[in-house]
Amino acid sequence: MSAHGKPFTVFKRKNSRIYYAQFKLPSGQWSAAKSTGETSKGSAERWAIEYLSAGQIVVKETVTLAEFSKDFFSWEAPWATNKRVTGKRISRHHCQDCAGLLENHILPRLGKMKLTHINETVIERLRNDIYSNGYSGNTTNRVLQVLKAILKAAKKQSLIQFIPEVEPAANKPKQKGILTIEEVRRIFSIEWKTQAIHCHPSKETFMGYAGNVLAASTGLRMGELQALTLSDVHLNESYLYVWRSWDKMYGLNETTKTGRARNIFIPDTVKAVLSQLIKLNPEPGNSESFLFFSEKTPGKPAEPAIFTRSLYTAMRSIGITEEQRRARNITFHSWRHWFNSLLINARVPLQKIQSLTGHLTADMSQHYYHLDDMADVRQVQESIFSPESNKPGGDVH
Repeated sequence: MSAHGKPFTVFKRKNSRIYYAQFKLPSGQWSAAKSTGETSKGSAERWAIEYLSAGQIVVKETVTLAEFSKDFFSWEAPWATNKRVTGKRISRHHCQDCAGLLENHILPRLGKMKLTHINETVIERLRNDIYSNGYSGNTTNRVLQVLKAILKAAKKQSLIQFIPEVEPAANKPKQKGILTIEEVRRIFSIEWKTQAIHCHPSKETFMGYAGNVLAASTGLRMGELQALTLSDVHLNESYLYVWRSWDKMYGLNETTKTGRARNIFIPDTVKAVLSQLIKLNPEPGNSESFLFFSEKTPGKPAEPAIFTRSLYTAMRSIGITEEQRRARNITFHSWRHWFNSLLINARVPLQKIQSLTGHLTADMSQHYYHLDDMADVRQVQESIFSPESNKPGGDVH
């Protein structure tokens, strides 16, 4: 406390009409003097009280955002390390994404600014600038989250004592389109084969077909599908064990996107397709061989383009042009939304749908469904394919 019992003191500098304020720091030292902009002592003290109430007292006022945030999102830096140590979900990919948002959106605008000068007005301007430049609300808000993580660390180090809060941007993501049931049945009734006439489908073409069949009937994410190994496929019991995901940058993650493993029932149609795919595997005796294997890079899963190219080719075969596909925003990930939609329309309980698709909330994590509880789901899965649409186009060589 100062001599007058207050955690601050106000004074005039020589030949100045303006009062300045200094604040008592936790260390016992006094902060650098700040101008109150006031010419009366009473007004200056009220300014100091408001400033103190806002928690803006700092130990060091010269650190810029660029200096403090250098390597902040490195995998080995404290931010990511603390998350791993405390059991929070974190991936190298997420760190890379955060670093990219910092580098591309925050530092060009705020990098030279002192941490103590980043207030609500500055952050609102950042938010509005990014959003006005055509970025989605989701991207804009991710930028704000990255900045908040940095400021939170700065506060922890007593470089600032106040984290400005601003309203997030309106998030109106473009809805992912889905195919109709009739379109799906027509797609899976065609022969998925190469453009060459009178030629049997290649392994790659068959793999593209199999991946789309599996995604349509289970809602698997692309990364989850790529991470499946032969040990995860239980054809005799008619289910898959989904517990890992593949990241194009960092490889195999020992967890799914939501961090929860799950068993997924597969119908007879899909079992037959997967059984044929396993016969094509270059290492059928290796339980850790990827179910969807890469022919270009041994030991790696099939490339995403195999699945997307196969889907888009099939869509064109039933009359959906590339322009129409883009306008409807249909991608491989649309299978996930399509499968969810089927289950919801079939009145499958929401908790069961979430357990299948890996969208469990904390409240629902206690619910576990055994395979023999899935009669309603099996009925929906089987309805996707008519008997004559189960053939992917003959033998594969």
